[in-house]
Amino acid sequence: MNIVLIGKGSILFSLALKIKEYPHLNIDMIIWDNKSNDKNDLHFFENLKKKFKIIKVKNINQSSGIKLIKNDIDYIFSVNNTQIFNKRFVKIFKNKIINYHYSLIPSYKGLYSCTKVILKNEKYTGITWHIVTNKIDNGPIVFQKKIMIKKNENASSLIIKLNAECIKTFMEFIKNLKKKRFTKNNKKIKDFRLYLKKDKYTTISTTMHSKKILQTFKAFDYYPFTSPLPKLKIFLDKFFKINIINKIKKPNKKFAKFLKINKNEYLIKTLDNKYLKINVCNN
Repeated sequence: MNIVLIGKGSILFSLALKIKEYPHLNIDMIIWDNKSNDKNDLHFFENLKKKFKIIKVKNINQSSGIKLIKNDIDYIFSVNNTQIFNKRFVKIFKNKIINYHYSLIPSYKGLYSCTKVILKNEKYTGITWHIVTNKIDNGPIVFQKKIMIKKNENASSLIIKLNAECIKTFMEFIKNLKKKRFTKNNKKIKDFRLYLKKDKYTTISTTMHSKKILQTFKAFDYYPFTSPLPKLKIFLDKFFKINIINKIKKPNKKFAKFLKINKNEYLIKTLDNKYLKINVCNN
């Protein structure tokens, strides 16, 4: 099976090394998604250069990008790829583009699915490999694997867990792909929009319950990865961006809603009379 990989990051790096273990699988080339690369992305790119033919591309839909891919390629695996394939690309490589997604689609399609499932307090999520069509995350499903979301899970730990499951079950996915065991994408849909510009989910306050505040923080916590989302905000004596939130015992000093410890630390009292210590960006 001749494969082209399109994407970036640690999961594409790990997947490329996994594929290399199997003689019947061949990576013809890697097309590196060169949009918004951080230091970690560049590290993985440099290491892959030593083992594979790899090219950086900012727009895969341009003719120059399409020409990179041979006509006799069996499949294109889109892995952690931020570029949306246009209709022309999908038509040229019809039924050959397989996307790796961080949820059990059709629920939580598109970006930020790990943030969404934590915000909605889902008990389970999973990974999906599906055929790419002109509608985002809407094609026939090749393989899915369900996993449990633990209470202390944040966005980054969930991504790490899902990526580990992707590597672990990769050959099960390949088996389904070879035998063309596809299922229709017709389950009940659970999804919502984050409305980032309206700050609907990115602002917390002392009028919220402590569990809701901590859950929201975990949903937006991508450390040690570079977060694709804005930092949470809170209004105290002014608006602050939040670095860290920790639950603490009742402090000795009494206060109504918040107490300033220093320029970067505040204590807040929540609606359910719990106490949180918040580290903020003071700029």
